[in-house]
Amino acid sequence: MKHLNIETSQHVQIAYTPAGIGARIGAYILDLIIMGIYLAVSLAIIFEFSEPSTWIIMLAVGLPLMAYHLTFELFMEGQSPGKKVVGIKVMKTEGTPATFGNYIMRWIFRLIDITTTSGTVAFVTILINGKGQRLGDLAAGTAVVENKKRTSLSDTLYADVEDGYEPVYPEVSVLNDNDISIVKEVLNERKEYDRQTYKIMVLKTCNAIQEKMGIEEAREKGMLKFLRTVVKDYNVIHG
Repeated sequence: MKHLNIETSQHVQIAYTPAGIGARIGAYILDLIIMGIYLAVSLAIIFEFSEPSTWIIMLAVGLPLMAYHLTFELFMEGQSPGKKVVGIKVMKTEGTPATFGNYIMRWIFRLIDITTTSGTVAFVTILINGKGQRLGDLAAGTAVVENKKRTSLSDTLYADVEDGYEPVYPEVSVLNDNDISIVKEVLNERKEYDRQTYKIMVLKTCNAIQEKMGIEEAREKGMLKFLRTVVKDYNVIHG
């Protein structure tokens, strides 16, 4: 499975892991179970109190089922209940949240990818593409990726700062949480890349951060130290 390389607004490449076939099938099955429960319960209620026409059944049952994935992904930030349980989500390939238009495009292509072909087209496309994309994703410019969860302090903005530490760069006051989050992610991704690729990532990050801070400080041998100092300074200044 290939990494999905996404360039942030600071022009730093961050690798996301595309959702595996197993995770996507698992999410699909969970969503199918939820839809089946809704179908059974809603039909039971409808027939308990009336003898409904075909139109009533379509409006009360068929329409919600048709809009299931579109509705949940739109209001749950790229996740259906099944996707949320298995820890995957839809996002744009440029790293930003998908828009209504993206979700609509994926939903329309779902008819080809999954509904009329029992998922065969989606399965084959994802295997060939290798980036968590079915036809709907390719058309919409989206991908389904693993939803990274912060499980430790090292994954957050927090940095361990010794008592009495004085900030080296007061200019970090112009940075925001998103800037520091990217810096920390780059620092934590050292083992994920070969030496040359990681060096380029660090250089781009340093250049972007220094430009925003309005300073010219780090050189090649001091880039990692500079980034770590920026994180510590940000923690002290922003408390």
